[in-house]
Formats: sequence, structure tokens, C-alpha cells
Amino acid sequence: MTKKDFRLPQIDKLLREPVLQEAIEKLQIRRELASRHARLFVDRTRQNLISGKATDEPTIEALAAAIAADLEKLCQSGIKKVLNGTGVILSTNLGRAPLPEQVIEQLSKALCSYSNLEFDLEEGGRGERTEQISNLLGLLIGSQSAIVVNNCASAVMLAVKALSDQKETIVSRGELIEIGGSFRLPDVITSSGGRLKEIGTTNRTRASDYDKAVSENTGMIMKCHRSNYQVLGFTEETSIKELVEIGSKHGVPVVYDLGGGCLVDLQQFDLVAEPTVQATLESGADLVLFSGDKLLGGPQAGIIAGKSATVAKLRKSPIYRALRADKTVIALLEAVLNQYLYVDGYKQLPVFKLAALKKESLWKRAELAAQKLNDLQCLDLTPIALESTMGGGSLPGELLPSAGLAIKIKKSNSSLSHLSRLLRQAEPAVIGKVTDNQLCLDFRTIDVSDEADLLAALRSVDRQLSKP
Repeated sequence: MTKKDFRLPQIDKLLREPVLQEAIEKLQIRRELASRHARLFVDRTRQNLISGKATDEPTIEALAAAIAADLEKLCQSGIKKVLNGTGVILSTNLGRAPLPEQVIEQLSKALCSYSNLEFDLEEGGRGERTEQISNLLGLLIGSQSAIVVNNCASAVMLAVKALSDQKETIVSRGELIEIGGSFRLPDVITSSGGRLKEIGTTNRTRASDYDKAVSENTGMIMKCHRSNYQVLGFTEETSIKELVEIGSKHGVPVVYDLGGGCLVDLQQFDLVAEPTVQATLESGADLVLFSGDKLLGGPQAGIIAGKSATVAKLRKSPIYRALRADKTVIALLEAVLNQYLYVDGYKQLPVFKLAALKKESLWKRAELAAQKLNDLQCLDLTPIALESTMGGGSLPGELLPSAGLAIKIKKSNSSLSHLSRLLRQAEPAVIGKVTDNQLCLDFRTIDVSDEADLLAALRSVDRQLSKP
């Protein structure tokens, strides 16, 4: 079939269709942009017909309605609230750590007006945007100085550029990690101007391997915490304390990419203990790099903390300006770090509140929800024992006993993929996981305050499925 075989309507004729005219007036869309969008939509439709992705040529009424719906969707916020039923507390795809309401209130005050982002209120001159964060971290983890960039990959890039540009960065083969989105540490290092020098083997790297590898071409020694995978069995790794001794011996800075950014003992939440940022700094590392949005419980950010002289080198690097965090992230991070100042304050952060939930309470919530929905026509809901994970490249292999709902479809002509799609189209969208021929919703990651929306979404989907 060729392009001329299709009788798709002219754009002017489409724009005169009542449903599209009404949408343009309701949304107050500029007419020339509505016309451009309609033309692009028609072109996509034509290409789908040519390629076979679509088989039926739409009527002018259907095409106008589809364009109107697409315009309305375009005018809405792209980032929306979703109900996370996956049981993954730090789900990267779903925005990782939720933030507490008091943090959002503080953010609103900071962003809805001018702020002292880079203004010293005492001296009346230019200030440093991360001064408050540096002070907070100095108190919380004992660092001399700190700066903030977009994420931990940015932190690695800046460290390499400032300390090891055109020099060797020594890393154990067992720590050459790949993070989400296929970003690999070796690529980040070489893209930053460093020359990667791999040492040891996948499972064993000794202190002597580092010591032998240091030369006049060495820019820095880097250790990377294996936060998103495990190496078990016949293994050996060099401690940060040993690396500091080697670095001090040769006059080479030691940088630890710690990843998760844990400041507290996770064993209180029945999780495996993680090395804390403060313990790492106490071992003598020149810099510690960690995330703001993982085990710290804050916004996406890469935090660089450590010795003043070393941090100063990074701050003076030309690429720091390109990588530094903006006022939104700074305000959020300050508010989250403030929670660590108070007695049990961090326990009010959603990441820890979710981790602390017990299976028994989650099971009772699931039972009650199933009872409230026992009159559904097409969906069968039963409480089920589940296992939650921290996720987000943190605590690999760690599972938390949990509970939620298992959903099966009574109608044989509907599929779980169709059910999942209908739930994704709800307001707010509901995201679950399909396993063992059922859709599971883990209540650990669904807040109690959101249960009414969840039940409403399930009732709405049941009504849609019951239609002939």
C-alpha cells in the first residue's frame, strides 16, 4: 500500500470538527500550534498505516477525537503521581524515595520567591550555594567540606576530571560497576579524561595490587561499593583503611564511591548493615561520593564530601558549574538533612517508614481491602504474602517480608496485560507486578492515605472489564 492510497482528511477540515474545536477552546491552545500538532498526528497515523502498525483507516470523527485527547494529554504535567504496588521502595522508574510533606512545604517557601541561593546575608556579597549543606554534613558525618552535583555519576566525573585528568585512576576489576540505564564506571572515567587502570581479579583484589599499581602517572585510587550486586564465595577486597594507607604513602588521593549514602544503622529495620558515610570518612578517605535519593532518603543528587583541600579542587574545576545542583535540589536536600538533626527525625523519612512496616500490619490492610471489594464482578482479590526490596541499586539480595493483594481476572476473554494497562490509565495510575498468572500489589509501597484511590481504581477497572 502506498501513501496515496489513504484518504486522511485535510488539516483545516479536521480543525473544524466539533470535538477538536471544543478541545482547542477549552484548553486555550494557540490555533497555529493546534494546527501543527494535528498535522504531526496525521503524519504519524499515515506512517503507522504504511508500516502496518495500524490496519484500519480512521474516520475523520475518530481522528479529531484522538487529536483532541492527545492535546489534552500534552497540556497535563508529564510527571504524575502513581501508586507503587511493586514493593520496590526505591524504584528508579517510579522516582525513587518519596519525600516527606514538611520537606515539600519548606521547598514551596524557598521556590515561590527570591532566595539567598548564592547570597551571603551576613556580608551582603556573593555566597556559596552549598554552604548550609556543607555545614549540616560537617555536623552529621564529620566532613570538612561538601558540594552537590546532579547525581553520583556526575560526582565520579567531577572527581576524575579534577584529580585524575589525563592520569590513571586505579580501580579493582571487581568494582567496575554498571548502574541503571547501561552506564558503566569505566566509560564514565574515560569520558572524564581519566585513564582507567584495572587491577586484581573479579573476585579478589589485595592491598598489594593497589600498591604495585601506583606510579608517577597515578591521579587517584578509587574504591566502589558494590551496592547493586554481590560477589560471593572465594573473595577478597581491600578495605578503605588499607587504601588510605597506600594513598598516604604515595601522596595519591583516595576516593570512595559509596553509592547509597547511608547515615544510620539499617539493622534497626531488619536490613543488612551498610557502611555509613561517617565511618568511611573516619577511615581517612579524601572524598566520599554518595547519592541523595537512595538510602539517604532525599532528592536525586550526587554528594561529594571530604577534606577541604580536595573538595576545593573539585569546586574549581570548569565542569563543576555544568554539573552542580540547582536551587530546587539544594532546598530539598537541606530539608531532608535537617531531619537527621532531630531525635529519630530520620525515621519520619518515607524510605525508612516504608522499610519499618511489618508484614502483619500489611496483611491486615490487604484483608480489609479485599473485603471492601468482595462485590467486584470481574476481579478476584485475595491477600497474599510477598517480599519487598529496597531497590534503586541498594542492598542487593535483601528482602523484606510483606503482604498485599493478588488479583486474578474471572473473565476468560481478558488478560493480565490488559488489566495492567487499565490500572496504568487510572487517576492516579496504579503500578503492580505480574507473577504466577496474577497481578500483585504490594501494600508496603502503597501509603494508607492512598488506599481510597487504589480501591476506586480497582472498582473503575472492574466496571470497564464488565462491559460487553
